[in-house]
Amino acid sequence: MSYTIYHQSLESATLTYSATADTNYPVTNLQDRYKNTFFKDTEIGARVTIKVDFGSARACNYIILQNYIATAEEDATFSLKYGTADNGVDFENTLVDNEVIQSSILRNFRTTFGTKSKRYWQLIFDDNTVDYFVNLQIGAIYLGTQMALSHTPEIGIVYSADYDVNVNQGAGGIRAGSINNATVRRIWQFQWKLLNPTDKTNLETFRDSVFMNKGLSRYPFIWSPDSGTTLYSARTNGELSLKETAFEAYEWSAVFEEEL
Repeated sequence: MSYTIYHQSLESATLTYSATADTNYPVTNLQDRYKNTFFKDTEIGARVTIKVDFGSARACNYIILQNYIATAEEDATFSLKYGTADNGVDFENTLVDNEVIQSSILRNFRTTFGTKSKRYWQLIFDDNTVDYFVNLQIGAIYLGTQMALSHTPEIGIVYSADYDVNVNQGAGGIRAGSINNATVRRIWQFQWKLLNPTDKTNLETFRDSVFMNKGLSRYPFIWSPDSGTTLYSARTNGELSLKETAFEAYEWSAVFEEEL
């Protein structure tokens, strides 16, 4: 079991949806990495596609549908197809069997496959029967190369975030208070030692992909402590720096704050 990070989403891609999404929940909502801003469509039909154009080839070996609902008259199935980097038209199937994603409650779906480096990817949501989808909504899609660290952390601490009450005082002494967040948010504090050069390269790529403003605003990402069985949405909190402690041996102290 390994600690795995999933950080590549669709923010740099051009998306084409084959049907007509709810105007309040457009397909572009899939590109912000936020699991609570949804793409949504209803009464769709038996088959819809989302075509992804990365602009240039991207190596991918996993896909995650985050916070999705897919309901149909019968079992809704999902298959992933990929296309050549040249035309974005002739798509080939990477899955022999369709995977059932029928769900009437919000959940996550993850599948892995052999690495393919392609510019165009097509995601097919197919009921494979004469029945129709009733509802399809997705918070975010992650499509890229999973990053597994070479070993588990030496130190791992989990605790809950504390929330303060904000008190604002206006002219005349009028005060207003608000609670930051009433929901418990987990914070994970890790320390990895003796990471290797591959880990270093991967973590530098990860850092560059989640920092929008050089350490200020940060994108959410998904991580797993058990090779993808359990998925958490989080952001980095504090520094994300690597320290070389010996020749080609690195230390990483990381803090992940849960994204609710």
